[in-house]
Amino acid sequence: MASIVNPEGQRLLLTFPPQRGPRAVAALAACLASFVGQAAFAGPVPMGASDFALSLDQLNGTTWTQLGSGSVLGYFGPHRCACPVTLAPLLQLTASGQSDIGSSVIGVEFLLGTTCSTASAACTSLGKVAFSATQTATPPNFNSALVYQSTAGSAAVSCSSLATGATSIWAVLTQDGVALNFAPTIELDVATATVDAPTAVTATPGNGSITVQWTAPTALSLVAGYQVLCLPRPTTAPSPGYESCGLGSASASTVLTPADPTQLCSAKVPATQTSIRVGGLINGTAYTIAVVAIDPSGGTSPLSPTAVATPQPTDGFYEKYKQDGGAATGCGFGSSGVPSWLGLAAVAAILAWRTRRRRQRSWKGIAAWLAFTLATSARAQTPDAPPMAGDWSSTPRAHSDDWAANPERSSNEWAANPNTAAETAPPDWGLEVGFAPYRPDVDSEFGNGVHPFTDTFSSGRHVMSEAELDRYLGHGFGSWGIGLRAGYFRATGSAFLSDGSRSGDETSLRIIPFALSAVYRADGIPGLRRAAIVPYAKAGFDLAMWTASTTGSASHTGLTPGWHAACGISLGLNWLGLGSIKRGEIAGPGSLFFEWDWAQLDGLGSGNRLHLGDSTWYAGLLFDL
Repeated sequence: MASIVNPEGQRLLLTFPPQRGPRAVAALAACLASFVGQAAFAGPVPMGASDFALSLDQLNGTTWTQLGSGSVLGYFGPHRCACPVTLAPLLQLTASGQSDIGSSVIGVEFLLGTTCSTASAACTSLGKVAFSATQTATPPNFNSALVYQSTAGSAAVSCSSLATGATSIWAVLTQDGVALNFAPTIELDVATATVDAPTAVTATPGNGSITVQWTAPTALSLVAGYQVLCLPRPTTAPSPGYESCGLGSASASTVLTPADPTQLCSAKVPATQTSIRVGGLINGTAYTIAVVAIDPSGGTSPLSPTAVATPQPTDGFYEKYKQDGGAATGCGFGSSGVPSWLGLAAVAAILAWRTRRRRQRSWKGIAAWLAFTLATSARAQTPDAPPMAGDWSSTPRAHSDDWAANPERSSNEWAANPNTAAETAPPDWGLEVGFAPYRPDVDSEFGNGVHPFTDTFSSGRHVMSEAELDRYLGHGFGSWGIGLRAGYFRATGSAFLSDGSRSGDETSLRIIPFALSAVYRADGIPGLRRAAIVPYAKAGFDLAMWTASTTGSASHTGLTPGWHAACGISLGLNWLGLGSIKRGEIAGPGSLFFEWDWAQLDGLGSGNRLHLGDSTWYAGLLFDL
């Protein structure tokens, strides 16, 4: 005896005569085949509004561009009224619709009007189509002029004096000839005016360039982008991002006008952007600049107020540093500063080669840490959970003294007790990630009030991000090892013109420091693990790769060696409920660290190196691997 549920939701009880072997299997198969047959003739799933998506497309030559769905803002304005195009409503099935349609045939009539779901006779029919899961249909096309006529309620529309209004496209649906009680719509608003012109245009000269800035129009919903025009014309003009319809022809015009596309100095700028650097200009030539806004239909705003600027050579940080008497020399490269990145990639490759044998073990350590964190976090939420073996939170003094009394325990001894090895074996690797407020001591090379770094980038500190990988080599009376740290720092500012004022070009100083350190962490000293605090110290050698670059100019790259010393403390996160620190661990489930770094990066006494040292704090997270 068995039971199944039929397509109508009824439970059917199946009984079989006492048969065995192949005859019983055949009887069951026949019954199931009968049930499957009933399911095959089940009625279709009634479709809902979430099964359909309605959008509006515009024909551009031979391709279609989607204008939007739900509503189309700013598109139907004076420009589209004067320059009609071919549009098409597109009804598509959503993911749920593709599942629900089954073998149904969907019929759709596209209507244009305001109350088409209840009074379709008062609306304009754009066409009817039908489709199914296996058969598609071509949507009807219509002229955009119908939108303005529908809004005005008249076939005669004046594009120069449009009235505010709205209409909608409706998709009235049937499923297998039965009308559905909903209709997807797209609202079409008619705008009475075109987009306003940008204001407050400024032009700041650079080396073969001008940086143009402006204030956006108030009605941002009518802005689809911008383009910059200039006279004299650029050598090569980009393509216009607007339609030429309605502008007329003004080739070789001596005044700024979007009707002359040879005056374009920039490609189309996104609507969210209000500045751009216009390159490819000639130093010493005065350019008159203006900006036009572009509306969603491809129309243009009136011309903005103009600004005038003359491109000229600029001095970046490195040029100012040398002008002030700086002794450091850097190799000249292209503006991309590629050599620094090649050096960084080389060091990363060496590090990967050194650790490839440990990689699998390190990843297992990370996975174990994550699993352990989750497990101990859950345990920490149990009020009366008994202490775990080797738990520092239960017997800190006992475990500290035990570890200090056996500092040279071998890996074979750990392996002899595999049930506790994961809790007590000291880590081979550690990882630090953090940041530091950094200000390279470039200006220490000078006196008498000369400070090229401060003049260019300000006297404030900038964030340096750093990461350090530690390899522990011994665990006697604390943990000893070596660490390799890498960081990244970049300060930016405006380059200088010949009169000392700021230009539109950007100048930057990028520093990628590396440090090789001897590391000592006092995790095995008796009494120091009563609280999850571990003092530590570091000292070692540094090598910093720096690149000074300025927009449109060659970059300069150099190396500065030096040395450093640091001391700090790490605070275990076990007090946050992430798990306890166990015997032999350094960071446990993770630790916060804070250290004070003193770095002397001045070339180890060499007189021709960029001074990059600093005395600052460094903080972040420490993990055992």
